[in-house]
Amino acid sequence: MTDLESDIARLVERDQEALECPFPLFERIQQADAPLVRSESLGAWIATRHEHVLEIMRDTNTWSSRSPSSVGGRASAMTMAMAELAQDPEMAQVLATVMDDRRQVAVLLNADPPAHVRQRRAVNGAFRPARIRAMEPQVRAISNRLVSAFAARGRVEFVSEYGVLLPMEIIAGALGVAHDDLLQFKQWSDDLVMPVGNASPSVEQVRGFLMSRKEFGDYFSALLDERRASPKDDIISDVANANVDGEPLSPAEALSMLTQFLVAGNETTTKLLTNLAFHLAVQPELQDRVRNDRSLVENLVEEALRFEAPVQGLFRVATTDTDFHGVPIAKGDFVWVVYAAANRDPGVFSCPNEINVDRTNAGEHLAFGHGEHFCIGARLARLEAHVAVNAVLDNMINLRLSESHVAQFEDSFVLRGMRTLDLEFDPVRSE
Repeated sequence: MTDLESDIARLVERDQEALECPFPLFERIQQADAPLVRSESLGAWIATRHEHVLEIMRDTNTWSSRSPSSVGGRASAMTMAMAELAQDPEMAQVLATVMDDRRQVAVLLNADPPAHVRQRRAVNGAFRPARIRAMEPQVRAISNRLVSAFAARGRVEFVSEYGVLLPMEIIAGALGVAHDDLLQFKQWSDDLVMPVGNASPSVEQVRGFLMSRKEFGDYFSALLDERRASPKDDIISDVANANVDGEPLSPAEALSMLTQFLVAGNETTTKLLTNLAFHLAVQPELQDRVRNDRSLVENLVEEALRFEAPVQGLFRVATTDTDFHGVPIAKGDFVWVVYAAANRDPGVFSCPNEINVDRTNAGEHLAFGHGEHFCIGARLARLEAHVAVNAVLDNMINLRLSESHVAQFEDSFVLRGMRTLDLEFDPVRSE
């Protein structure tokens, strides 16, 4: 095994040191002679250069999205755990229900044209600009309530006390979840995201995933029925009543969309907010500059997305034998398109390993994907990030890392985010 392959294996196996700083590894892959690097540990090719990542994402005829979060079709800890759980009659029924739903339909993230185009048209209105603008007062109100709970004490564990709660409450409300069900909603979110970037889940983790898929489906099937009968001004009503060319979404399509909105509107935004707070805390000059010039908030958010994409990359699979700039690719081969690496391509971004709020092309990052699969919730994520940055700067002077902070990253090589973030600050004093 080469040194490069050994380091890729450490990342795939979720070694904490590799998860904490994968960017030197991405840079080494980027500097390889070939446009794609093969990894047997990953079971896929790896694309890291900005132009190649863009090319693959644009070519939906050659590169399918049918398994975006993992390399499918191989014996894995996930499939072995499912086989073990299937020996339990009760779990066998849950497994059968979940797998039947997954086989029925490919939706948005794992769909290709023309199905993806139809589905996207059906729900684009749910995230229309006017809807997102109308949500701003609600986002600010929730943010203010959360901050008020810790603003006077001068310290906060940012992930659990703010980073998780703000996006969770926003997307839960948009999906019609009752406030009393928020803890259950968060549990579903944690369980459903578990397989992403985790090639060796435990049997108990897989059990939790299956049970949460079943419970999520039961809960939202009932809510979708309610919204079809009595629509409200929320995203779940738009999904329940989506109709394109006279054809409604199927129940399986609607449920899969809600699952994706849950993860994209919750888990990834939590990571973005946490990353922003961390970089403000460890860069006092940046913190002071943005505090004194709030016009920089927008570019700071784009730079944070570029510098540390919450989704480091997703997979595509070749639909045919092809040649990619001299690299022969067989039909069925997977490629991991690494947004996090493309976002630090020195051919596109000068001094890519620095956060620069004056960067004029920060918006060229690929943290939200590109083209057909550009994140449908990007406007909402940006709104929440803008509100969060201003809330931090308004209420936390001299923001800094606590001595108790220990960097511990999520157990995933696809999703990137800290599990906890212990901060201290000087409270804003009332006159």
